[in-house]
Amino acid sequence: MNNTTTAYRIAAVAALPESRLRVEYVGGNLIEVDLTPLIAHSRAMRHLADPSLFAAVCVGDYGWTVVWDNNAELSSDRLMEMALEQQGRTDAIEFRRWQERNHLSLNAAAKAIGVTRRTISQYRTGARPVPRTVMLACKGWEVERDHAPA
Repeated sequence: MNNTTTAYRIAAVAALPESRLRVEYVGGNLIEVDLTPLIAHSRAMRHLADPSLFAAVCVGDYGWTVVWDNNAELSSDRLMEMALEQQGRTDAIEFRRWQERNHLSLNAAAKAIGVTRRTISQYRTGARPVPRTVMLACKGWEVERDHAPA
């Protein structure tokens, strides 16, 4: 992940029944994510279909990943994105991709579209819906930037 965007560090992780994880991020954001499709379709993750192996999940890399005993891992940001996908939060996913595509930090994204840093963070995590007008502002910002004189 580009270091100008914001990844969210994990404070704690717990295995739940049916290949789900409960992930608590630093700052208190809590998500649940179902890894069943990933386990079923990924050779590297397939062994996690065994509930005892799945239960051995822990926080790794100073909170930037979750890891299992066989060195399988998922990034904190990917887990957040998977949870948003599973909730049908395409608005938050589209916003995250805009920010990442343009290599914008929270502060730079806030300045680009005229909202607060906190609002940007809430859009990224799905804590707040991304209004259509904001997504239009993001697209307009990109067009202006791409057509600015050099």
